[in-house]
Parts: sequence; C-alpha cells; structure tokens
Amino acid sequence: MEKQDLKFTDLDYLIADHHLQMIKAALPYVTVSQQKFFSLLVKSSELVRTVQLFQDEELGEMGICSIEQEHQSPIEMMNAMKPYGTPQEQDMMDVIINIMQGFQIRRNYQETAPPQEGPSPAMMMEKLKSILSPEQQSRMENIQLMLQAMQAFA
Repeated sequence: MEKQDLKFTDLDYLIADHHLQMIKAALPYVTVSQQKFFSLLVKSSELVRTVQLFQDEELGEMGICSIEQEHQSPIEMMNAMKPYGTPQEQDMMDVIINIMQGFQIRRNYQETAPPQEGPSPAMMMEKLKSILSPEQQSRMENIQLMLQAMQAFA
C-alpha cells in the first residue's frame, strides 16, 4: 500500500494526538536507536489511550463509533474494511460480498416463496461459478478452500 493511500480509522483519531504525530514525523531525523525508543513510546501511548478509551464510562458503553446492533452485518463490515485494502484485497472482498449478497437474496426468496424442491447448495455454487470470469472462479475456489480449512479447525 502506498504512503499516500494510508487512511485513518475512527480509532486512530480517538487514540492519537498532535504530539504523537509530531514525534512520528521526527523519526527519520534521529538515530536508529532513538527511532526504536520513540516508536515504542508512541505505540505505548496509543495503547494506554486505547485502554483509557474503554474505561471511560460514556465511550466504553457506546463503543467506538458503534453502529446500532440490528444494522450490523458481515456485508456492512466488509464494505467498511474495503477502503483500507490493496486493490487485490478489495477485489477479493467484492467477490465475497457478492457471494454473501447472493445467499442473502436466496434466503429472502426462500422465506417469501412457497415451499418447493430447489437445487442443492452444491448445484447453486456450480451455477454461480459458471457466470463468473475465470479469475473470479479461481478466487471463489480459494475462498472455498479457506472456508473448508476454517471449518476443519473449528
């Protein structure tokens, strides 16, 4: 990721202050041993601020700019994470989001449609793969392998 592409999250804004940013900006101008010391100082200060953030009654109960519980979904979370990824990671997230949305549409349809025999999940995956480009099919297979590995460890 390029330096200019680095974006800050709401947490970054809550735990950082201008003094820490000034120290970070000065790092290239000091010796390596001083860089190590000041880097640790900055990160430990951010850690302390993070702990304090959740000890604060008002913010601790509210969470970090939290979204109402009923509006949270994995798709919304993926969309919030996407701007921070590399172009390849963003493409992968798009594939995952599209798959999740497809399952969501199918689930909504099943809830509203009269009961009937439908294709198996394996058949649905094969149909989905057939409409994807070869690159997206490869990504889909990688995702399936990752999910199978995660299930095996669970």
